[in-house]
Amino acid sequence: MVHWKACKSSPVNTDVSSRFVGFGVPTILMATIVACVLVMTVGVFGEDVIEGGIVDEIIGGETEESAWQGSDITEVEVEKIDFQPVVDEWVETISGRKGVVIYDLDLDRIVGGYNTDEIFDTASLYKLFVVYEGYRKVESGEWKIDTPAGVTGYTIGECLDLAIRESNSVCAETLWSMIGEEALDDTVAEEYRMADTLVSDFTSTPEDIAAMMRLFYLHPNIQDEALLVQMKDSFLNQPQTEYDWRQGLPSGFSDTTKVYNKVGWEYDDEDGRWNIYNDAAVVEFPDNNRHFVVVVMSNNVDYRRISKFGSLLEEYFKDNT
Repeated sequence: MVHWKACKSSPVNTDVSSRFVGFGVPTILMATIVACVLVMTVGVFGEDVIEGGIVDEIIGGETEESAWQGSDITEVEVEKIDFQPVVDEWVETISGRKGVVIYDLDLDRIVGGYNTDEIFDTASLYKLFVVYEGYRKVESGEWKIDTPAGVTGYTIGECLDLAIRESNSVCAETLWSMIGEEALDDTVAEEYRMADTLVSDFTSTPEDIAAMMRLFYLHPNIQDEALLVQMKDSFLNQPQTEYDWRQGLPSGFSDTTKVYNKVGWEYDDEDGRWNIYNDAAVVEFPDNNRHFVVVVMSNNVDYRRISKFGSLLEEYFKDNT
């Protein structure tokens, strides 16, 4: 069995809402219930956790653990690590525009950030929205995984994989066309409740990208084991093609840390600079059974600076555990 996220018994809080809790499908109203309830934090540091949207549905009694962690890991008490000092240290050392979110998946809260709600160009991070919606359509039976994806030469299942693993734009654009540009924008706004993301305009915020990575991690709408295995692997095992997809955040962490990431960039050959460098990752520290989303969105910031941020985060984590 592939497991992604352990489900705990929790009361449902129906009195709160937030711009960062997005993910659609109205929450079932109940006062208190012993059930599998997944929660989302607000986009304000220090706030308590709250629920809402797709990831906060009650999902048929028992929900899978996260495939990013092993099924044989014993649950331990989790303590908050405040990453704000290392975020502050990093942003002060580099020029260029940047936005950062560090989200604790085990405690369901933001634990560090900078310009979290600023609008950035997504570059290839738009593929996160396309691919997740594609997996939803396969799970629901609307799409068949072995059906050809247009004239790409790949099946739908292969394109869902390659759009993340190799950032295959032909696959992503074909799937996007199959979903419908307007339809995806509506889904992101109304179901995912991401008011600051417009996929068709290639714009989003670090908060919304972090929420999207959290949605992949929790995958409340996707339970098929084969799909989950493929999804997880496409974020982790990305062999170098003409590009090194792992040169940013992943390269800053040691081999003992697992980094499941997707990049989006724009490189200016004439000026020799990265106009855009975005890196979104689920970071797992297996020895500690700890899981975080780390998102960096930037303009005119070299990928080596983002790699260094990964190193600083790992060092800080180890110093505080």
